[in-house]
Amino acid sequence: MATAKRPNSPRQEMRFTRVYLWRHPEVLGSEDGKFWGQTDVALTKRGKAQQKAVAKYMAQRELTAIYCSDLQRTKLVAEAVSRAFKPRKQVNALPQLRELSLGEWEGLTYQEIDKRYPGALAQRTEDLAGYRIDGGESLEDLAERVIPVFQKIVAENEGGRVCIVAHAGVNRVILTKVMGAPLDRLFRLDQAYAALNVIDVFEDGLPLIRNINYQPTRVS
Repeated sequence: MATAKRPNSPRQEMRFTRVYLWRHPEVLGSEDGKFWGQTDVALTKRGKAQQKAVAKYMAQRELTAIYCSDLQRTKLVAEAVSRAFKPRKQVNALPQLRELSLGEWEGLTYQEIDKRYPGALAQRTEDLAGYRIDGGESLEDLAERVIPVFQKIVAENEGGRVCIVAHAGVNRVILTKVMGAPLDRLFRLDQAYAALNVIDVFEDGLPLIRNINYQPTRVS
């Protein structure tokens, strides 16, 4: 007896914009537990290997546009992805996609922050979304500059395939927004170095996350 075919859902027939959202590869100081925000740190030897792996992975996909922040740890990857295509695709480096500014905490470890600024980490935990680091930003500040540019990228590439190379904080803000979760749940999302998130944004505006923190280019 033949099984009746289930009709396709309307969403299966809709156009969508696919976003390949990467975190940058491993950076210098990571082995010491240093926190980097907008300091322009370089990639480690392992990070450079991850950069090549990301470019190789993306070369097998069709892309309509490439974006990154204007910090070298994302630009190097975006440029490597660009070189994988003939002709090369333009790299759009946007300062709005920079990592959270850590102000006086830049380049410090957790222990150093706790020692130099007693009680600050506890205060941040109590108001994770709104706490503004001295000389830096709050997560709310980060979301206010990241979400509009993400929405603009999607709108300008409707129906296309976009590669964005960004940062852990930036990616978490985008994923949290897409899921409709409160911003203070942001750190429940892991973002490993050179991790990939795949988001499809359908023509009716509904986003669908296909992958989170996927590591298809794992380099040991």
